[in-house]
Amino acid sequence: MTLGRLDGKVAVVTGSGRGIGKAEAKLFASEGASIVVDDIDDRPMEETVREIQEAGGRAVGCVADVTKAEDAQRLIDTAVSSFGRLDILVNNAGLTRDNLIARMTDQQWDIVVDISLKGSFNCIRAAARHMMKPNHGGTIINTSSVVGLFGNIGQANYSAAKAGLVGLTKTVAKEWQRYGVTCNAVAFGFVDTRLTREKETGEEVMGEKVGIPKKVRDNMMQGVMAYLLTPEDAAKPVLFLASPDARYITGQVLNVSAGAFI
Repeated sequence: MTLGRLDGKVAVVTGSGRGIGKAEAKLFASEGASIVVDDIDDRPMEETVREIQEAGGRAVGCVADVTKAEDAQRLIDTAVSSFGRLDILVNNAGLTRDNLIARMTDQQWDIVVDISLKGSFNCIRAAARHMMKPNHGGTIINTSSVVGLFGNIGQANYSAAKAGLVGLTKTVAKEWQRYGVTCNAVAFGFVDTRLTREKETGEEVMGEKVGIPKKVRDNMMQGVMAYLLTPEDAAKPVLFLASPDARYITGQVLNVSAGAFI
């Protein structure tokens, strides 16, 4: 029997009830990893767990708000209590609350920065007791964005959070190198998720509709239509960074935008 690239590994993927995180969780499971599926809502979390299990994979679910340190610790500890160890942490949870700087509210700033940046920090800190061991190995992958590298009108909060993840990634890579733990970031371009669909017909998340206004989205799509990524497309380079093939890569930011942002 051919072994998967992640056979025997245990992975936590935050925000994996939907979108990119769900695609990552399912792909990792198909490659042999045992998965802890996390979402702030129980229904999509349970659906992802069920789909993985029905495909023959191993998965458990955990409803956790990663902006809360105690939830992040409980999420990470779930991997160890359920599967005996922690090898891979993918910090994928994120949210948009777009507005021009002069109009951006404190709440819009805080929720975006807290989920993407503070949430990732909380999970990394929670993982410390399990991964900061001699020759532990394993990897951490942070989900950044090209807007964290280049900025974007109306996304000061999101751009700042994703840029912060780049600095966090490089710091973790330096601090945890001695334990054999790698840490990298993936800067995605335009991926087809509920955060990038038309806002007028979009979903409401945590009290506010997400998405991009149709007029703005149409203008964006004129330049990147050929480079529109599916969540399944986005999951593949993350799998590479989680696999033994990337064991000597750390502290790097992988731009996954098909050349749309260089």
